[in-house]
Amino acid sequence: MAHALILGASGISGWSLLNQTRVYPTTSTFKRITGTTNRPLTLEQAQIPQDVRVQLVSGINFLESVNDIAAGLRARIADVDTVTHVFFTAYIQENDHHALKETNTRLLDNAIRAVEMVAPSLTSVILQTGGKGYGLEFPKEVGIHPPLAETCPRIPEPWASRIFYYNQYDLLTQLSAGKNWTFSEVRPDGIVGFAPGSNAMNMAQGMAIYLSTFKKVHGAGATVPFPGSEHGYHSTHSDTFQDILSRMEIFAAIHHDKCGNGGVFNVADGQVVTWAEVWPRLCSHFGLVGGGPRPGSTSIHDFVEEHRSAWEELAAEHGIKASLIDEQGWGHLEFMMVDFDFDRQYDLSRSRAVGFLEQIDTVDGYIGSWERMRAARLIPPV
Repeated sequence: MAHALILGASGISGWSLLNQTRVYPTTSTFKRITGTTNRPLTLEQAQIPQDVRVQLVSGINFLESVNDIAAGLRARIADVDTVTHVFFTAYIQENDHHALKETNTRLLDNAIRAVEMVAPSLTSVILQTGGKGYGLEFPKEVGIHPPLAETCPRIPEPWASRIFYYNQYDLLTQLSAGKNWTFSEVRPDGIVGFAPGSNAMNMAQGMAIYLSTFKKVHGAGATVPFPGSEHGYHSTHSDTFQDILSRMEIFAAIHHDKCGNGGVFNVADGQVVTWAEVWPRLCSHFGLVGGGPRPGSTSIHDFVEEHRSAWEELAAEHGIKASLIDEQGWGHLEFMMVDFDFDRQYDLSRSRAVGFLEQIDTVDGYIGSWERMRAARLIPPV
């Protein structure tokens, strides 16, 4: 019996895993699906259809001792001894690189050691990382040479010590040695998607708040300048819709014979894009005209702060959560749209070679995410 355990099931990645394990690659692939969350969350709140196979569990602190975590897993998760596939998307934000590395490596270490104690049938662990492993935080210091492939070496010191993904990968290499389970690393870049209750590092959510507010202030048909530079407007990148990401992770988990043993796989929508190509189409969805960069334009964060009352009016009019404007990570959105002004597209050859062929039009990924947000009453209707 295949039993999927998703650690961090309320986040942008974990939510999609919870949703997709019900149906992909078939509706009978997993007999049991368990998601863990920090805060209590019902399937209804999570916008997940009722399914007897699916359970959501909260109250397990993966920073406690391994024995306490194992006891919590036994006490709270039905049929925990049947867990076969673990998807690790849990993450704890810290204020500096050292603490970020220490906390998130310990989080993974404790979780996997505890699962090993309670799940003798464990077969596969999926570690989700991202483009930071290619040094995207430090483009001037380390040099970015796309297309970015899994064979790229780790970035040099002193910057390598700031990438906690490296520590997590090395940890799983050690923990899986000589065991009956194996692991894969899956690397998205720029995840586009929905998370119940909002998600601070969510490009699509921040963009929706901004464009909805812009339309409220300036009216339908107004031109929205791209918030970054001309160079950034034409730089190439690879966005990753959350369902493409989760399907690649499920694919790697159930094809551990050819994806395991520390296999590393890029994942993205399937085509290389530029903001010049997608920005006008994204704005069009909101009844706006997407224009190129305009020197002196107000930044996204400054605009939403200046017009906070317009967003609050929208929230009151449509019964949505006004506080979303404060929960959004505006720095992250501007980082992705403004600071990432260099070519950084992914090479997907390795994922294709093992047989993962899923793809989606990048704009359709954004629109699908926005429709999910509307269903959850996070953003107003168009």
